[in-house]
Amino acid sequence: MRTLLFSLASILCLSGSLWVQPKTTHGPDCSGSERWPAAFAQNVKQSNSHSHDLVWEPPEWNYPHELKASVPKEMFSTFGLSGYNIVFEETSMQSVQKHVGGKAGKKGDAGDALEWLCFYGADTAGRWVIWLESGEINGGSVGGFQWQRLSNGEVLDSRCHALAGGGVSLPWSLRLGAKKAEVIKNLGAPTSSDTERLIYLHEHKSRIRGEPFTISNIVVIDIRNEVVWAIRASKTSSS
Repeated sequence: MRTLLFSLASILCLSGSLWVQPKTTHGPDCSGSERWPAAFAQNVKQSNSHSHDLVWEPPEWNYPHELKASVPKEMFSTFGLSGYNIVFEETSMQSVQKHVGGKAGKKGDAGDALEWLCFYGADTAGRWVIWLESGEINGGSVGGFQWQRLSNGEVLDSRCHALAGGGVSLPWSLRLGAKKAEVIKNLGAPTSSDTERLIYLHEHKSRIRGEPFTISNIVVIDIRNEVVWAIRASKTSSS
């Protein structure tokens, strides 16, 4: 039976203060208005392969394989994007495009293939970008997302889509700009942590169509100056 795995090894990445490698960025959140700050008009540009700060592809994920799951319950498998409810491993990327918009990006092949949708927005604290991601083995469904702040020097590719309203809605009041202490209060003790990152990992056994699977749910919070800079999450089913 074909494995339904959005491989943790291929979707999760750990690096410096952000999980971002100089490849890309993403994240959504919007006010109810469809009118965007002037900064957006100045920071959405046509694709330019020579710009190191151009935001289009999602960052790579790196995951410390030695971590053992410690979170007793699944944290979340659904979230809202511009008012549209998305379920990990069930909602298709095409369905997201139909309801929310966006242009699909693709790279790699076979087990390394990745498809993504890039959206952006802003709140009172600044701009952000969110990527929805689907690995080849997800069969076109949403397997994870990365939502993070944009730095001043980062320029959005024109293929990234502005969210018209509703922004990003996560369980547990998770949001960019939340205080680190608030995250720990809501999610509890992390599986692993340092001054710049909180990692929460849950796993449990299940059966899908009679076959045994391991269900993994991971939430990674990047911290800057004691507040949330990025939120990365996924749910995977592996046999």
